Amino acid sequence: MKKLIALVLAFSPSFAFAQALNDINGVAQKATNIGNLVVQLAISLAVVWIIINVIRYLIAGGEEDRKKGGMAILYGVIGLFVILSIWGLVYLLTNSFQFGQNRAPIQKIDNIQLPPPVIVPN
Repeated sequence: MKKLIALVLAFSPSFAFAQALNDINGVAQKATNIGNLVVQLAISLAVVWIIINVIRYLIAGGEEDRKKGGMAILYGVIGLFVILSIWGLVYLLTNSFQFGQNRAPIQKIDNIQLPPPVIVPN
């Protein structure tokens, strides 16, 4: 219990200086910032994973160890590709659905003529 109280007291300044989110663009920007941080950490871990396994592959003595190292490198490259693809998808979705003063959707409908309704006899 004392540890929980100490933790809450330690993080209380971050709660006090929290920013208010006023509109959807603020929420989208905050989510994008958090997502970018997570993706950058994941990319860093994937690159470190690949480098470590390349070193293991190079110093491996037996054929079995080289095969394991090669598969670990392949998994690291595939993981890095997936991470970068997700980052691109987040970037695409963020730029597609962001509205503002200059990017508001057009709601003006002029000169549209609808055909008269068709009356079907019973």
